[in-house]
Amino acid sequence: MDEKILTEILDHIPSAVYIVGEDETIVYMNRAAEELDNLKAKNAIGRKLVDVYDDIVFDEHLDSPCIQGIRDGIMFHEENLEWFSKGRVVNALTSTYPIMKDGKRQGLYAICDSITEMKQRVIRNSQFREKKTYKIHTKKLKNGTHYVFNDIIGNSSVMWNAIETAKRFAAKGMPVMLYGETGTGKEMFAQSIHNASPRYNGPFVAINCAAIPETLLESTLFGVKRGAFTGASDTVGLFEKADGGTIFLDEINSLPLQLQAKLLRALQEKEIQRVGDNQVRTVNCRIISATNDMPNTLILRGKLREDLFYRLSSGLVVIPPLRSRGDDLDLLIETTLARLNMEYDMFIIGLTPELNALLHAYTWPGNVRELINVLESAYNLTSGNEGYLSIEHLPSYVREKMKSEAKDSREAYSVTVTSAIQDSPRMTVNQNINYMVDQYEKNILDRALRDAEGRLSVCSRTLGISRQALAVKMKKYQLHADDYKK
Repeated sequence: MDEKILTEILDHIPSAVYIVGEDETIVYMNRAAEELDNLKAKNAIGRKLVDVYDDIVFDEHLDSPCIQGIRDGIMFHEENLEWFSKGRVVNALTSTYPIMKDGKRQGLYAICDSITEMKQRVIRNSQFREKKTYKIHTKKLKNGTHYVFNDIIGNSSVMWNAIETAKRFAAKGMPVMLYGETGTGKEMFAQSIHNASPRYNGPFVAINCAAIPETLLESTLFGVKRGAFTGASDTVGLFEKADGGTIFLDEINSLPLQLQAKLLRALQEKEIQRVGDNQVRTVNCRIISATNDMPNTLILRGKLREDLFYRLSSGLVVIPPLRSRGDDLDLLIETTLARLNMEYDMFIIGLTPELNALLHAYTWPGNVRELINVLESAYNLTSGNEGYLSIEHLPSYVREKMKSEAKDSREAYSVTVTSAIQDSPRMTVNQNINYMVDQYEKNILDRALRDAEGRLSVCSRTLGISRQALAVKMKKYQLHADDYKK
């Protein structure tokens, strides 16, 4: 593409864009950058950063983000920075990115969004009563399902392992058993397995075995022959409805043991009999079952037949609880807020630090389902001019429950911190105080990185500092995240 066209495109972007060479020389500035800095690009391009911005003053005597990026390799991501330049205060969300060629850094580019300009644009555009809404294209699945594997949100290793295991089982015709706590997304996994299998064109029939009275379970699953009992008519059961597809039996441990024996026969012989009927009917459907209790515990309690378990669990997928999924909590919060913004035509940017800390301290016994419920409840208590969800937006009973559990978590954490301090090497008082403080800080960082297994987002959240601040401290003490990863 012609360079002139690219320059014209960049000049129409509302964000200020800068390109700086490795020698700290300004290579390019767009129009938005000129307006932000109150200078002309022709007077800046080809000159050193320190010469062009000789009057710039950053808080705490820091260098500009571009200089920090080139000299120290420290990159920024949407840092809210404020500085004094050309006789005025500038406040902008600033990000810097390296320019790489043949594995070597050639410079960097920076993108700055003026906070003032962003506020003005939101206010201006919110005044328009009429707007065009482009609906997000939804999947059109014609087999009674809504989900595929790409709909499952999660980047943690435990979630990735569960998804990859389920994908392998999906390609085969074996029965699959899902084990996961309440609210972990077992039906989402079941539908995804069906849609990734050769049976995806067939029907997907789901039943929660705990929601059907025991007296109706057999007729619901296997059907009824007319005259089997007073008022009975010929009824097709769910196994027959799922012929050529998949039947999903959620909370299978709720089935009576006698009915589990009949289910075992259906699995082994691929045949069923309607209630009151002598005719044997052949069915060809895949069984996906699920339980929210450990299968071996259910067997010991006599809630699940051992022989049925062996038939159903040739493919066993363990879905991890939310408390074990690390940074997936942040990802789930982000995607849920984005969905709620779209559905309710609002603009909630995120969570206040207090609410974010509370959500991370909570153990989520209801898992993803509970998280979505909490966020939706808080969302419903916001007004149109609020940009963040706060603790005050939580219903009182939810707030008190979460605070109580978070208090227990903090007490447990305080024990860990005390232990960490006690584990730190003792220093004699006759050393230089700056050296002793540095060593103490280094020991704390070392312990926090070890506990977080090198995950910087987890470590920074634990220490109550930004990832950028953590990166600066790690560089100072020559600590490397890879050294702490298992």
